[in-house]
Amino acid sequence: MKLGIRAHDLPIFNDVDQLAAELHKLNFSYVQFAPRVSLDKLTDSGKNVSFGLADSVRKTFARNKISIAVLGCYVNIIHPDIKLRAKNCQQFEKYLSLASSFGSALVATETGSVDPNFNFTKENWDGKIVEQTINEVRSLTDTAAKLGCLVGIEPGINHPIHSVGLTKRLLQEVSSPNLKIILDPANLVYQASDQATELVAEAIENFGESIYAFHLKDYAFKAGKKVVTPIGTGDAAISEMVKIIADFQCEPYVILDETPQKDFKQSLINANQIIDKL
Repeated sequence: MKLGIRAHDLPIFNDVDQLAAELHKLNFSYVQFAPRVSLDKLTDSGKNVSFGLADSVRKTFARNKISIAVLGCYVNIIHPDIKLRAKNCQQFEKYLSLASSFGSALVATETGSVDPNFNFTKENWDGKIVEQTINEVRSLTDTAAKLGCLVGIEPGINHPIHSVGLTKRLLQEVSSPNLKIILDPANLVYQASDQATELVAEAIENFGESIYAFHLKDYAFKAGKKVVTPIGTGDAAISEMVKIIADFQCEPYVILDETPQKDFKQSLINANQIIDKL
């Protein structure tokens, strides 16, 4: 197993050469890449990405022996403003057309929120909202099928697709080989009694072949609120989680997510020690 990372967890922006060199120096061979963040000024926060820029990024990364496993286009596909929702979905479809230029097979997003500010709300779990979300994902997946690429959906508790069960339903109702899942078990943990390892095992059992990549992060509950912690310092049984993933697949995509900057190096050391013990 090799670890990847979100490229924007490195504080290097609008300089692809420097970013690629630093990723190579840290011994990463693949990343999740979000133009909206890593190239915010060059792309108007991800809204204006040219095919030439995408090709240039791919070539620069390739020279440093790095591939883009996941192209990130995290937009609100269930925005309450219908016009903005349509605009967001159009942007996602543009990224689907850019995927091959970036050298990526998949474009990923979460399923958004009825709250445009993404404050936590159970309104996202309403049956009608869930159904609307499934319809939006189906439409995006149809576009992906025509372009020969994949849609990646990342479930989370603050989104309409917020559980293993609903993720399984999404896959069944869309029923397309072009729809895959980015599984971040920490994002499905709702309360302190939830176990991320159990969620990983449940997801693998229910739709394992549809999991394209895993996100890996640690967390702890403080004053009843879940917060991300450096790898190996929180409540998540990271070692057990990694073993479940390794037993499931050979060389899966496992991407470090939300790596805390102040403890960035220690998180990398802890994560790699866990992997080495396999």
